[in-house]
Amino acid sequence: MENEKLTNDFINYLKRRGKAKSTLIAYQNDIKQLAESNLSKNLVDFSEVDVKHGLNFLQTTYSLSAKTVSRKLNSIRTFYKFLEEKKIIKENPTTKITHPKFRIKKQRVLSKQEYLALREISRENPKIYMIIEFLLQTGVRIGEISRIKIKDLYITRQEPYVYIEKFASNPERKVPLNPKVVTELKDYLSRTKPSKKPTAPLFATKTGRSIEIRNIRGSIDRFIIKAKIKNACVNDLRNTFIVAQLSNGISISRLADMVGHKNIATTTRYVDLLSKKYKSRGIDKVVEL
Repeated sequence: MENEKLTNDFINYLKRRGKAKSTLIAYQNDIKQLAESNLSKNLVDFSEVDVKHGLNFLQTTYSLSAKTVSRKLNSIRTFYKFLEEKKIIKENPTTKITHPKFRIKKQRVLSKQEYLALREISRENPKIYMIIEFLLQTGVRIGEISRIKIKDLYITRQEPYVYIEKFASNPERKVPLNPKVVTELKDYLSRTKPSKKPTAPLFATKTGRSIEIRNIRGSIDRFIIKAKIKNACVNDLRNTFIVAQLSNGISISRLADMVGHKNIATTTRYVDLLSKKYKSRGIDKVVEL
């Protein structure tokens, strides 16, 4: 079978499973690059040696880090697993290939001075300011921000929350909203007057569509630079929320549910970022930043 058809079938399979657009693009690019490493063979005929050669080819050609090569191996392994399940190949050539070793970078947490500076400098753009505030006060993922709809907000309740729908492998959940972010949301909605359709995105473009993840990331990154915050990125806002809640004594299991961690061990790793020893106080409510 031709490589292009195989790749398209694979991407359509991932699309049916609800994978994010950015994930689909990355997987498609990874498979295409692997095919380019040996133009004399179709991907269905690649052996373990061919795949190893392909990974080495990509690493040297594009000067990739060990972490990036490891991610590409995951993409390629998933691709061959798909071909194996569809009985297009008899054996997955990636099964015995090991990931390159790399040091896991320690999570970055913004100091109070840093997130106050970011908050202040982003006020010139009300929409990005509200997105930053939402990320800091709820700890939701950046992809979840782009998918939140007007109907997902429950801000008039005694215990307000935002509903995060299930997406790909991330479970659905209700994330509590503290009084500060509720006040900010009400002010934002009264000033921006978004679409009255309940299915309209909370954060929309001028044409009424959801803001793409890369545009949110790019906008926040620009404000991080303007605020002169070094070695920080959008994901650090989520880290900052998680660490703030742990510092306040929220139970780890409750926090894991809140931020959508499927494995409580993922949440537990953030304890190492605390400035003092973690002590659960049995608190359910979130602390304001």
